[in-house]
Amino acid sequence: MYHRYTSRSEGMQSSGAPRMKERIRNIILLVLLVACVLLAVFGGRAMGFQAEAQTTFIRRMQTECNDALTLTGSLSRTAGANSAETIGHIRSHLYAMDTINQLNVGLRGAGGYLVNNDVFTALYGVLDDYSNKLVTGMQTGELQTQLTASLTELANLVNQLD
Repeated sequence: MYHRYTSRSEGMQSSGAPRMKERIRNIILLVLLVACVLLAVFGGRAMGFQAEAQTTFIRRMQTECNDALTLTGSLSRTAGANSAETIGHIRSHLYAMDTINQLNVGLRGAGGYLVNNDVFTALYGVLDDYSNKLVTGMQTGELQTQLTASLTELANLVNQLD
């Protein structure tokens, strides 16, 4: 009889342990399921934000580039009275595009350049040369042609980003 009671009590102890293990397993599975759902919701929003930000950046770069290209048409072939001001406006549009490019790199990492940085460096060099020729009163026709060609090339690059 003693054996019967000990067997029964041992059986009760052993049946309680699997229930506890099953509860712990179910709780862990529930926590993992909730974590996956939250990750899907918030991760999807983050990916949507990045795509929307890049589209916005591209549109803004296109606008800035087109505005800068339009301004090159108003430059005079000789050192005109408002040429220095126009060069300043073109430089500000170029700076805005460069900043947008850097912001996209900040969001996407090193591979996030919309336009290669060398393009901006070359354009800044042309603008510096143009400004120097304006100060000295030299002819700016060649630089205006070079500036227009470089900005047209940049506009083509930016328009291909769509």
